[in-house]
Amino acid sequence: MIYQIANTQILGFPFVAYLGMLTLLSFIVTASIGYTNHHGIKWVSFKWHPRMVVTSFTVALIHMFFALSIIKGF
Repeated sequence: MIYQIANTQILGFPFVAYLGMLTLLSFIVTASIGYTNHHGIKWVSFKWHPRMVVTSFTVALIHMFFALSIIKGF
């Protein structure tokens, strides 16, 4: 069941690939918020950094769960 969701093709790529891209983008945004605020550039308030950390790890865990479902076949 989960294997089928993870392998669902969307525009030629499996759903798990899009989750991987979303995970990478989320980590990049998280790092950018921390880096720019550390160097004095305030494009986003620093209070969003911890929220983005939680979001990034949540998306990463979902991506990992779907990827493991493909490898293990459940």
